[in-house]
Amino acid sequence: MPFVTRDAAGAIRRLDDTGAAGDWLADDDPELAAFYRDAGMRAKRALTETDVDMVRVIDDLVDVLVAKQLVIFTELPDAVQQKLLARKQLRRDIGALQNLMLDDEGLF
Repeated sequence: MPFVTRDAAGAIRRLDDTGAAGDWLADDDPELAAFYRDAGMRAKRALTETDVDMVRVIDDLVDVLVAKQLVIFTELPDAVQQKLLARKQLRRDIGALQNLMLDDEGLF
């Protein structure tokens, strides 16, 4: 039985179980269900958006650990080795393509 705070347009912005907020809604209220669904979708979207950044962080972390010999690359499972090597090769290929494109800009 949450109490809700609404914005100027009347949309739910915050839930409160102490009664300090304005309106009370029943647990089975469709508006409350929509709020929960939307909040869940926003959280999933935010998490997904950080996944790409985290993959790069993990790549860099593995590189540092291997360089400092805290992790032996060949002791990683074969599937992990292959994925890391494939990602490194893709990054090299993309870098080479970007360099070619920058070199070609002066021709036209």
